[in-house]
Amino acid sequence: MKTLFGVLLFCGTIFAHHGSRISYDLNKTVTVTGNITQYAWANPHVYFTLDVKDEQGNVVSWGAETYAPVIMSRSGWSRSSLKPGDKITVTVYPSKVGAPRGFLEKIVFPDGTVTDLGNPTE
Repeated sequence: MKTLFGVLLFCGTIFAHHGSRISYDLNKTVTVTGNITQYAWANPHVYFTLDVKDEQGNVVSWGAETYAPVIMSRSGWSRSSLKPGDKITVTVYPSKVGAPRGFLEKIVFPDGTVTDLGNPTE
């Protein structure tokens, strides 16, 4: 009985991981420009939010998810890569449910540096 419980617990953990293919449309991209409001250097994914003005001039809070910190550090990122107030341009694979969020494909930092993370399926 203990073995069965252990196997079920392990399997539940495996199936709980969402993955970018399920949450985001990897066949199209959206590009937005805005100011960073939050930056989280944490597992399982680095995440940040930015305020973006829509076509009517309303501020919309967008979220962008990236890879784990260990992977992002290989691309030169750190805990201090972004800070509140930074104006950035991001290209994301948008949420499949239409929420203002996406999986980061490319970012243009305040100093003009560009980091292209590519498609997560590659």
